[in-house]
Amino acid sequence: MRFDEYMEDALYGASGFYVRGGRPAVRGGDFATAVELGSLFARCVAGYLDRVWHELGRPDPFVVVEGGAGRGTLCSQILRYAGECRLSLHYVMVERVDRQRTEALEQVEALGADVPVTAIADLPADPLVGVVLANELLDNLPFRLLERSTTGWQEVHVERGERSVGAPQAAQYGGTSEADEPQATSESVVEVLLDAPADAAAMADVLMPHAEPGARVPLQLKAAVWVRRALRLLERGRLLVFDYGVPTTAELAARSQGDWLRTYRSQRRVHDPLRDPGSADITCDVAFDQLPPGTTLTSQADWLAAAGIDDMTSPARNLWQRSRAKPSAKALVARTLLDQADALTDPNGMGAFWAAEWRAG
Repeated sequence: MRFDEYMEDALYGASGFYVRGGRPAVRGGDFATAVELGSLFARCVAGYLDRVWHELGRPDPFVVVEGGAGRGTLCSQILRYAGECRLSLHYVMVERVDRQRTEALEQVEALGADVPVTAIADLPADPLVGVVLANELLDNLPFRLLERSTTGWQEVHVERGERSVGAPQAAQYGGTSEADEPQATSESVVEVLLDAPADAAAMADVLMPHAEPGARVPLQLKAAVWVRRALRLLERGRLLVFDYGVPTTAELAARSQGDWLRTYRSQRRVHDPLRDPGSADITCDVAFDQLPPGTTLTSQADWLAAAGIDDMTSPARNLWQRSRAKPSAKALVARTLLDQADALTDPNGMGAFWAAEWRAG
């Protein structure tokens, strides 16, 4: 099977990572996103939604569709901080994993919010006026994997078999060293390189016309399809996506595959994605030049600054400056908020993620 087919099964198949219970870094989860740090990110997004509602002429209903909603944490936080637009707000959580979709509705219903909220498995079919948003969704969508040879492009396929967990193949993926993992033979999959179909090779040539032999690139077709579908939903509105990645595919090819194709479990990089399928999350930096054109690309740090994160944290900063020598309980709460802001805007961390916005209508 192709790598994207393998990834689909490893994440969402009968024994896939998310079906088995993989979740963000809450109560012993596997990976952290901006949402799990606290509510500051959601406050910024809520302010953005209110501004867009006014820009669109205060439509009623004002529909917000969140892709990859998970357990409903971002939705719950946005409902806490929604401004005037809550009078017209209809919130739709899109989550393909049944268990997480159920948990999301339970979490939101526990708030007793006065906003209509629904949870569905896929993007809605009917056109809408509003905002489609997603936080760290595109990096998780299965992608094809190509390698440049001396004669053209080959595509990575995988087949099941047994191999030593210390097999040389594992080294190219990075992550936890094999010394940190059990040294045993496990049922896994191994790579097989086959000539890439003409259409895939042509796409890779456009993205990487000067690729050196051995260079690898992801073809993120499902991410591009998701963005196109989201844009088709919007009669008028915005599509806003947050994710880690790079503006161009060429930037990925210049790095080792293990730097941009990652697996996570218990908040750390672990073994390569071909070992113990379903045991870890699989992600890939988003190459934004593979997505539909028309986007405005901004670093997450700059987007949050424009959204007013400094004003939101200014009272906390002033309180901490006055009280840090002998902090009170309130000052410690203020310090926690400042730590959130620092993490969200860290230029060597989440601050270097991207905010991509498309406008429709």
